[in-house]
Amino acid sequence: MAVHVREAMPADADTIAAFAQSLSREEGYPAPALQAQHVRKEGFGASPRFQALIAERHGQPVGYALLYPAYATDHAARGFYLQDLYVVPEARRCGIGRTLMAAVARACMADGGRYVFWNARPKNRAALAFYRALGARKEPTVTLSLQPDALRRLAGET
Repeated sequence: MAVHVREAMPADADTIAAFAQSLSREEGYPAPALQAQHVRKEGFGASPRFQALIAERHGQPVGYALLYPAYATDHAARGFYLQDLYVVPEARRCGIGRTLMAAVARACMADGGRYVFWNARPKNRAALAFYRALGARKEPTVTLSLQPDALRRLAGET
């Protein structure tokens, strides 16, 4: 079974949004706000905020990776932050995730990057085992965020 990974195009916006929603639901989270129009605007507009890779098998999309440029002072180098990695359930355990991650690694290196960072849900044992098999190491970090209300409050301080 040949898997082909390619850069996403604006025509993939519906697929990317659907994959992002499926990923969130599978992880037990509400569907993200991401819709196809956001993908087209933010991923393919005048100033793209991310790039996406699409994995295809038999000409059909079966997975994607969404990533964006980052910079780490630890490395004094640029790299990528992997926001999403998703493979449809019926295509899992066929090497598609690994093929996508290899494409992410190549994209990072082609951009002069030296690392890829990402988060994984602690309860997603299958994903954690998959990432360990790639050679990923667990970082001693805690992910924090400012959500919209807190972000607005903080931004309003003088």
